[in-house]
Amino acid sequence: MQSASRDRNVLIAMMVFLAGALTGCLPSEPPVTQSKTSRVVDTARVIPANGPEQVTLSGQVKASEHTRLSFEVSGEVRSVSVDVGDTVAAGEVLATLDRARYQLAHDQTLASEREAAAALQEARLDHRRQSDLADRGFGSASQLDSARAALETARYRHEAAVASRRIAERDLAQTQLKAPFEGTVGQRMVEPAERVSAGQAVLAVISDREGYEVDTSVPETLVSRLSARSEQAVSIPALGVERMPARVHQIGSEPRSANNYPVTLTLGDTLPGLRSGMTAQVHLSMDQVDGGHALDTFRLPLTSLVHDGPQQAHVLRIGPEERLQRVDVLVIDTAGNQAVVTGPLASGERIVARGPEFVTEGQQVSLLGDGPERFH
Repeated sequence: MQSASRDRNVLIAMMVFLAGALTGCLPSEPPVTQSKTSRVVDTARVIPANGPEQVTLSGQVKASEHTRLSFEVSGEVRSVSVDVGDTVAAGEVLATLDRARYQLAHDQTLASEREAAAALQEARLDHRRQSDLADRGFGSASQLDSARAALETARYRHEAAVASRRIAERDLAQTQLKAPFEGTVGQRMVEPAERVSAGQAVLAVISDREGYEVDTSVPETLVSRLSARSEQAVSIPALGVERMPARVHQIGSEPRSANNYPVTLTLGDTLPGLRSGMTAQVHLSMDQVDGGHALDTFRLPLTSLVHDGPQQAHVLRIGPEERLQRVDVLVIDTAGNQAVVTGPLASGERIVARGPEFVTEGQQVSLLGDGPERFH
């Protein structure tokens, strides 16, 4: 009986050992890891664009003769007799200030002038008397010198009083704002009872007697290729005018914003219905740069552009290690599903062809394919 019990215990021990061994041999589950995958983007290659070296930019029509009117003195606006769109004649009173304070100042200086004139007359009489006495040998030299000095002082005081009266007279006249030329009121900035400071714009007056101009902004990459006095073309969409001649009148030397330089063109003709403020399209023919190299333009998928302004946009270029690089471009033209742009690109480079809004500069991506044929 004891032998059977020992055999049973040994058998149980062996079974426990084998179970533990088998458990240790089972493969353990691998740790759960999260794979980090980059976003897959569709790409296209940059290809050069053929065609004329012409850039179309947005602009705005303005009258060649225009000015912002302001009072040269401060005060409370008493009346504004014109409104936007009204026609005005040269010299017409357009607005007035409360003139009570300036009238009082004028009256005060006028009284001071009269007082100084009386003192001057008295000094002249006294100087004449002293001179007569000196000529007859009755007066002293010191008395004559004093009379002469008093006369000079009175003369200077009278001249100062006259100048003060003229200034007050001018300030009183400046309480009336008059039209400098015949034209039309373009803007009205104040209402009666408002206080205005000297030099604050009150009205804007424009005139078409000198014709119209068009203002536009040209990027720094193109402004050096534009010649002053060169013949260009302008379209006025509101009037249905496809193209009309224009001449470059002025090229700004300082940028307005984002390195865009102001350019003004003078229109060759005055169109019926043309108004200041209308939208224009400016068609600029670019000069060739030194060495005869043409303007670098490229054709891209329209879906690759992220628009930043009327003609401003950017694309995302595939850089080293497939990281995205932002490239600012100028949109010259669009047709169908293509865009012609200029900017710091090179033929053959890859850009994000679709959905550039869903990726960001510096992000690492995976390329789905090239596929530029889809955009031809």
